[in-house]
Amino acid sequence: MDKRVLVWLKSHLGTVVSSPRKDVFRRNAQDFEIVDVDEQKERVKIRFEERNSPALPLTFLMFDRAIEYIVKNRGEFVRLGTSIYPQPNTVEGEIWKKPYPIEYKTTFKVASHVCDILVLADVAKYGIMQNPSTRKKVQAIKLTEQK
Repeated sequence: MDKRVLVWLKSHLGTVVSSPRKDVFRRNAQDFEIVDVDEQKERVKIRFEERNSPALPLTFLMFDRAIEYIVKNRGEFVRLGTSIYPQPNTVEGEIWKKPYPIEYKTTFKVASHVCDILVLADVAKYGIMQNPSTRKKVQAIKLTEQK
């Protein structure tokens, strides 16, 4: 887990944060609370403010895979690809490559939440890019310039 992300998560434990996708993409993204950061189990739990649902588990490996994929693309924007059916060449697809980063029988959408935290921790920034297959403009992310 990137140290900046871990420090940000721990400093916002118990805090409800607003998704940066609201401002950048004009999406109705839900606010969420950082419920737990468990370094031993290498898990983070977030709960959406608008829903009374169990906390969504995110693993440190999900963050590692997202960052590795963004780094591998050398400063270029990469597609988030947020879908319950992860597409190749997207952050979601990288997170859900086998072996799965969590013991579930199926995948679930996590890239948008993992990327929100990367942006909030100032590790990455959001932008727009064109999907090479559909030519539509889609949500994208790249690393921030580090000083």
